[in-house]
Amino acid sequence: MPLVVLFLAYLLLAGLLVFLSDKLGLYIDLLDKKTKISGAFLGGVLLAAVTSLPELFTSVSAILIVRENSLVVGNILGSNLFNLMVLGICLVFGYKAFAQAKIEYRSHFYTFLGLALIYALIAYGLFVPTRFQPAVGPVNFICIGALVVYAVILFLQPKSSSEEEEKETDSPLTVRQIVVRFSICALVLIGASIAITSVTDLIAEEIQLDATVAGALFLAVATSLPELVSCISLCRRGNFNASFGDILGSCLFNFCIIGIGELLSFDRSLIVQQEKESMLMTILTIVGLLAVFALLLVKKRTIDNREEKKESVGFSVLTILLGLLTFSGYLIYLAL
Repeated sequence: MPLVVLFLAYLLLAGLLVFLSDKLGLYIDLLDKKTKISGAFLGGVLLAAVTSLPELFTSVSAILIVRENSLVVGNILGSNLFNLMVLGICLVFGYKAFAQAKIEYRSHFYTFLGLALIYALIAYGLFVPTRFQPAVGPVNFICIGALVVYAVILFLQPKSSSEEEEKETDSPLTVRQIVVRFSICALVLIGASIAITSVTDLIAEEIQLDATVAGALFLAVATSLPELVSCISLCRRGNFNASFGDILGSCLFNFCIIGIGELLSFDRSLIVQQEKESMLMTILTIVGLLAVFALLLVKKRTIDNREEKKESVGFSVLTILLGLLTFSGYLIYLAL
């Protein structure tokens, strides 16, 4: 198939993902306003799981259909790095709104705890020699550990909002109508995700690109478009709580995909020791996560402790600087 046709198909599918993601962000914001469910939980679990469906189905397709295991790790690690770049962009351009936004820290800190544990496991899997790995045959239990951590964090996260104030919305849609429309968008998202995996593999073959690099570039960007659009959509509506939950929760959910993929890959483990591309993405993502965690901690102890939430010049500068640091991780990866 001609390369031009492949790129055109890739762009059309990516455009469909963008459209669906904007709708998903809208429906999550409406659910946050029309129910007592925590916005952080809605963003970090429901929206994060749905916007991570492209990663799930593209990864399963890469293993069972395309037979390219390297696409999976590149897809997941690249998606997480791209997700942090999206969050960095929102922080840089929305620093004023972020200072005044209400954040449910407890839920987000549980997510950070889960990410810290899983990245520690992944770093061990990538940096430590094969003979010291907890593996039985082709299965590395580092990946299975990621599934366990996700399940525990999901159980511990607060489900209801700590805020008692009523949230106003002028939408005529009922909760049931919102849920139905949300579900339809999610199903169409699955179909587009499976299709874009095959297109990415064909593009990689045509231009003779390494599978891991192809996963981190074409596949990771395409499958991260839902997080990009839904995060920006929520930030435009001033719902930084759900947008943080979406990005951080998506990063956490993505590692479940590695666990599932490890069980589906019968010939060899997804984790390849001393794989330079994966090691670099892991290091850059950890730095970005630390920057976001530090920013939330500063906001909690300074801005949110005041009776009247006022943005300060110092906090604005810090938000922009840490946003740029978070944003730069993916660009550094591309440059290196």
